Amino acid sequence: MITQFFMAAGGVVAGYVAVGLAAALGKLVVGAVLRFRFDEFIFFMICVRKKKKGLSVGLCNPQPYISCRMLDPKDTNLRNLIYEAFSMATALFFTENVCIQLYGTKRLPHTPLTVAMSVVMAAYTLVLGVRLGVTQKRKNGDNASGMMRREYERCYHAVLSGEAPGELTIQEVPGTGKLTDRASYKKYLLLCYYRCLDSGDYDHVKTVMNELENYVPEKWLHSELAMLGEFVFYYVIIAPDEAMAKYYGKPFLEKMNDSEEVNVKRTFAYWLFFIEGDKGAALQIAMEALKEVKSYRLAGCQRMERRLLEALIKKIETTP
Repeated sequence: MITQFFMAAGGVVAGYVAVGLAAALGKLVVGAVLRFRFDEFIFFMICVRKKKKGLSVGLCNPQPYISCRMLDPKDTNLRNLIYEAFSMATALFFTENVCIQLYGTKRLPHTPLTVAMSVVMAAYTLVLGVRLGVTQKRKNGDNASGMMRREYERCYHAVLSGEAPGELTIQEVPGTGKLTDRASYKKYLLLCYYRCLDSGDYDHVKTVMNELENYVPEKWLHSELAMLGEFVFYYVIIAPDEAMAKYYGKPFLEKMNDSEEVNVKRTFAYWLFFIEGDKGAALQIAMEALKEVKSYRLAGCQRMERRLLEALIKKIETTP
């Protein structure tokens, strides 16, 4: 019984991984055909991301899934539907192939491993199908949620491609209190924050951050480090409040570890100078970040990051 249990467990894992990889493969293939831009691939806790030049491979918070994200420069409903549908069709092809081999032609032996694998593949494929339907309904709807998701993906792709956030025209989303897709909404608000920060519209920055603060999680994830860092930066320099800066600073310092992201280092440098009063360390981190600006994956934010870092360096150098 113990042997059968472990065989079944292995089948569950194998089926789950097979469908996840099949769906990701479908996105990669059709994305390449339609000339989408690769953005991110996550395999549980391994993350591959597109940088300005090449790819970066690292670890992220353990995720209970396998995912691939590619961005459509044209962002049309038909192209996105084909992209998602092909991913679903690839996953379904692998699932049906295993099930037919097992139950139809009986070429695969009936063991706890193969039965568990086929059941999990069928169940996971069904989940992906439901998720595809829900995602398309949210994104293509004329309601606030659909508008927000479209705006976020359009603007995010523009920033990745090199357009400065301050030059973006972002359509404001009405009826935010009824939005259910909070994860995408927080990312949308963060882009609005970058647009205001880049253009120097600090009054609107405060409005955006007040709204974003309504969605602060009880426990921060590593994937939310960018947003957490901007809260620290906001309360350090834009709306100075040492108590609030330290409130967000504590989880920020715990999560940042040895992060090489430019925006994380920029926030840390401001923290070191204005909160801890450590000029030497602040100058060192700021200089390191300045050297890495040209390789920052959010190409459109490079000028903004360079400007903020140079301002801090000048402040440090002119402070007795």
